Amino acid sequence: MKIEIKGFTPEQTSDFQKAFDSLSDEMQNAVADKIKGLAGKEALEEVKGLLKTDDGKDKFSELQKSIDDLVLDVKKFEGMKKKEEKEMTLDQSVKEMISSDEFKNAKKDGFRSKSNFEIKADTSDITGTVNMTRQNLSVNFGPERAISFLTQVNTGTVGQDKNRILWVEGAYTSNVGYVGEGTGQATADAGTATEKTRAMAKISAKLPLTAELLEDADYIASAFRMKMQERALQFTDLEVYAGDGSDGVNPNHIYGIVGHATAYSATTTGANDGVNGTIANANIGDLVDDAILQAELSEQRGLDTLAIHPKTFQKFKYAKATDGQYLFVKDVNGNYTISGLRVIKSTAVTANTLTVYDSMKVQLWWKRNVEVKFSQMNGTDFVDNAYTAVLFLRAQVLVEGPDKTALIHVADVDASITAITAP
Repeated sequence: MKIEIKGFTPEQTSDFQKAFDSLSDEMQNAVADKIKGLAGKEALEEVKGLLKTDDGKDKFSELQKSIDDLVLDVKKFEGMKKKEEKEMTLDQSVKEMISSDEFKNAKKDGFRSKSNFEIKADTSDITGTVNMTRQNLSVNFGPERAISFLTQVNTGTVGQDKNRILWVEGAYTSNVGYVGEGTGQATADAGTATEKTRAMAKISAKLPLTAELLEDADYIASAFRMKMQERALQFTDLEVYAGDGSDGVNPNHIYGIVGHATAYSATTTGANDGVNGTIANANIGDLVDDAILQAELSEQRGLDTLAIHPKTFQKFKYAKATDGQYLFVKDVNGNYTISGLRVIKSTAVTANTLTVYDSMKVQLWWKRNVEVKFSQMNGTDFVDNAYTAVLFLRAQVLVEGPDKTALIHVADVDASITAITAP
């Protein structure tokens, strides 16, 4: 009986055949049945298992030794084959794949049964590193100041065909009082109502882009566009707090919270009699309470926000009341409050200053949200094969006159604490 085992060299097959021929017909059939469909080392292991029976161990010890020798040879052969595969170049691997029976059979079948084939090649056959590099194409810019005020005020929208906001400020003088029997009030009450308007502030930015950048690296151009929008919103956020809009000088700028606010005065509250302070060992908490009191003396209640620079906050972060409790209280989300006011820490606030206010009295009006347009009509863009991205937004802040006393700005924190401190 002729035995063929896949994976054997001709020499291995010949040696195995000689040992196989020395077996009885019964044993040959048993061995042939065992190794049917198997190849290489797997077939030899099956034969070894078969010869470990009591009948076969002594009778076919010579075959056992031959098989053991063949197993070692197969292991060496497989090790050499793996090494060859590992060191195979790309062109050698492609040639081997094309000449394989597996590929030829699949080709005859029109690649219906199999269409994917593995090509093994050493990475040393590949020059350069680009194709082996995992790319992260997101553009990482430096950290930016967080938006702090745009989302923390009362917001409205100026509709179509309107370009300014209008409000009415009233004043009323009352002469209500006692009168005698049969005698009317001699002095009448009086009131006025004055219409006021404010134009929208227009903010813009532009970004030149070459046609090549848009064609070859659009992801970078897109990152630049997003950054331009982010910076525009940051600028607007800054102006909502510190904008220099004014009726006389900058009527088309944003009127900021600080510009609307009433200046803090310890004299107004009585915490300073004009010469000496009245609060023993005054601290940041006493100053905040006194600013709130100033608003309350103008019948303003409901203050809910304190804006402060991060450095100024850190300076007073661990200040304590006389009972040992921290004045700035942190909640489970890491947000701070003081005297019932939520704390906004932002570099938009000047260091050593703070503002306490009722956020609902601050009106942020939008006429046009962030809008980006592209054109080749800027300068020589058309000739230079370039584009300009232009950003526009229109917004304005309003605090009506009677509400300005609900915003108290402390221009010098250290000096104000000193002013209210009793000698």
